[in-house]
Amino acid sequence: MKRKKYKKRKILPIVLSVLGFLVIASAVVVLLFRTRAIEVEGSSYYSENTITTWIQNDKMSANTLYVLLKYDLLDGDLPSGVERFQVSLKNPWTLRVTVQEKEMAGYVTDGDAYLYFDGAGTAILRSKKLVGGVPCIEGLTGDVSGVKAGEKLPVEEDDIFENIVDISDNLRKYDLAPDRISCAEGDIRLYFGGVEVILGEGGYEEKLRQLEPILGKLNELYPDTAGTLHLENYTSESESIRFVPAG
Repeated sequence: MKRKKYKKRKILPIVLSVLGFLVIASAVVVLLFRTRAIEVEGSSYYSENTITTWIQNDKMSANTLYVLLKYDLLDGDLPSGVERFQVSLKNPWTLRVTVQEKEMAGYVTDGDAYLYFDGAGTAILRSKKLVGGVPCIEGLTGDVSGVKAGEKLPVEEDDIFENIVDISDNLRKYDLAPDRISCAEGDIRLYFGGVEVILGEGGYEEKLRQLEPILGKLNELYPDTAGTLHLENYTSESESIRFVPAG
């Protein structure tokens, strides 16, 4: 019996020491890793304030280690237009958040706002701010006034978004910036000033690769002339291109 009491007296200080250590460690984590600042980089169409507010909406975000765990190791919720947050610690109390935004395939107008969507036709942002480099898409069927971020745009042909992505990628590749893109009834047309370019179906890279020199030649032959450029049947073997002046 004396041996048991002796063992208890010997173990008790160890337990108290461990508990004391845990209490101190917890206090250090709470105080030292208390979120005091959030630095945001990499965002273009989301403001720094929007990203910061999103993170701070979680009450547990008061701890920098929690935020680091939430977004780098767990599947933390993200704004609809964000692919991922890469979070690191600048110091124990300062978060550095690098934002990787989703790529916008285009936008449609809705009153005085712009509804941006990705390559799958999912709305990712509604804003009154015009984002540079994103093409305006006209002619998509369906009412978008009630579409919220994260919802699909109502269209009859889902594959239209694949074509828009293909065209948008090649427009960027060949440094082309049409004023607008029309997809009425699946017939894709680009507009450069007064020149309408009918692309038809498929072969977009080949057509768009040649478009800049073609537009340059048109400007030489028909300066300041509006009209329609027919590329719907164009291939690398085509010897002539049809341009119909307006009027």
